[in-house]
Amino acid sequence: MSLTFDDVEPTAAALRSIYAAAFTPPPWHETPDQIEGFVRRLPQLAGKPGFRCVIARVDGEPAGFTCGFACPDPWPADRLYGHIADALGERLPILTGRSELHELAVDPRFTRRGVGAALVERFTAAGPSWLVTSPEADAAVRLYERLGWSQACEFEVPRERLRIFRVYLSPASPGACVAP
Repeated sequence: MSLTFDDVEPTAAALRSIYAAAFTPPPWHETPDQIEGFVRRLPQLAGKPGFRCVIARVDGEPAGFTCGFACPDPWPADRLYGHIADALGERLPILTGRSELHELAVDPRFTRRGVGAALVERFTAAGPSWLVTSPEADAAVRLYERLGWSQACEFEVPRERLRIFRVYLSPASPGACVAP
């Protein structure tokens, strides 16, 4: 297996099929409208400070991607951000100085081959990061915890299909002083 990476400006065509393959199955059950919502948000995401996107290819075929950006400042209230701020309260500054690993998607045909771990490690090589996931995403939770990520908080979003979410922090860079 040959695993290569492209640090690219994301395009809908490059990411849509990977995103759909990763987020249509359980526990996410994303609909075609939700997948198109991600595609519509891509230009906005790509415009955020510190945006990075990496596509992994296995034997030349797109297998997964990760994208993210610098911690939002000022802290937004849309999507899950307000819930994160409420859950962390005075501890919200632990996310300051970290990048948000906004999406990690691996096509199920390429799971258990190290693609997800390689993408996470490539993203965090630039410095400490944080992410939000569902505890129902068993494989993702196992991956993050195996890579040394720690849970910062858990919160509930009553009107979401997946109601419980967790914020995870990547291991701190050597010499960094970041307390969970």
